[in-house]
Amino acid sequence: MALAMLAALFAVTTWIDTGPAPGATPTFIAGLVLLLGHIAGHAIAAIGLPRISGYLAAGLLLGPDLLGVISTPVAGQLHFLNELAVAFIALAAGAELHVAQLRARLGLIGWLVVSTTLVTCLSVGLIVFVAGPALLPFAAGLTTVQMAAVAALIGVVAVARSPSSALAVIRECDAHGPFSETVLGVTVAIDVVTIVLFAIALSTCQALLSPNGALDLGFALMVLVEIAAGIVSGAAIGMILSFYIRRWPDNIALLLLGTALVVTEIAHGTARYVQDTHELPLHLEPLLICVAAGFVVRNVGSSGAAFSEAVERVSLPVFVLFFTLAGASLDLQALRRTWVAALTLVAARSSSILAASWAGAAIAGDQSSGRRLFGFTFLTQAGISVGLALEVVRRFPEWGEEFATIVVAAISVNQVVGPVAMKYALQRVGEAKRT
Repeated sequence: MALAMLAALFAVTTWIDTGPAPGATPTFIAGLVLLLGHIAGHAIAAIGLPRISGYLAAGLLLGPDLLGVISTPVAGQLHFLNELAVAFIALAAGAELHVAQLRARLGLIGWLVVSTTLVTCLSVGLIVFVAGPALLPFAAGLTTVQMAAVAALIGVVAVARSPSSALAVIRECDAHGPFSETVLGVTVAIDVVTIVLFAIALSTCQALLSPNGALDLGFALMVLVEIAAGIVSGAAIGMILSFYIRRWPDNIALLLLGTALVVTEIAHGTARYVQDTHELPLHLEPLLICVAAGFVVRNVGSSGAAFSEAVERVSLPVFVLFFTLAGASLDLQALRRTWVAALTLVAARSSSILAASWAGAAIAGDQSSGRRLFGFTFLTQAGISVGLALEVVRRFPEWGEEFATIVVAAISVNQVVGPVAMKYALQRVGEAKRT
């Protein structure tokens, strides 16, 4: 039945006229994304795959490379929905980080963060450095030191994860327990670590690749300021939300959606204001702000349980929107052009994560049944990784586009494979209550 409805809705898109009213097409497409993504998720879940894979598949089919229903201009008009979803999912991720439950596993989380970060960055970077121009054609004219800098950039980007994907699979499986809580804690922590490492690598790379370049310590300092500002402002928002929920506990879901929109707009508006008035490249990350806010609400005061329940009630349509639009943004043309380099990066990253996760759990003395399965949950990659690749484009326009094309192609593969591997791990460890 789900497949029949899916086919019927696809047929409708070929002839329906949304009319001349401004905004009619984006409104129709948004509704179509929700319907098709939801149906595709149920259809693919019937064969044992995570629903997120169905959302991505529906978006890919609707995207510009296949049916073209979600064209590039329409995707631009729907971009605010994607930003809303990212901020809301970050709130949800923060709400999952319950200190009382994580305290006993902080050592394990720390070792997993350290081991996967170091091993992934060094392994992927070394493979890129050794392969050189054979893997990255734009690197043909670089010196050995410059090639090492570019390899370090790719190695750092490879470290990044996808908290949104991890949370979506955990929610779908209704997974609760030490394994899934550890996975989400590691995933969120590594994204923060990645931002800091990327700032250092980017400044070093710019100093080595620019003719008159110098190490841009100011940029690295600015990133640290951004992280601190994001955490502090997120904590303040969390305290306000916690107070509000205690006083007026009704309609929390609507409050959270509104908060996600406001935080996103204020973060971008602040960045524009600082750039226009002081010419400083300040960028407040809505994801970091919302993670901090969700963490504070969950762990400070007595409103954490009500907050988590409200997030869970409204999370399904947000996940459908986010991942279906993410599927529409997957670039098949780029993957066709760079598939050798992309698959090399995917293989290097996956093997590094699997080995490093096993080593990190062993060093931490973890004796649980899931110690060999942590690596399967860390393969997803999206969100911040794409943002880092685009920052390289801005800093190095002469070769950044080719860099981003290869990196984003690899990210696309990881985003497709990662949720399947994560669901497998949750099922094997016995924490997946739904299938």
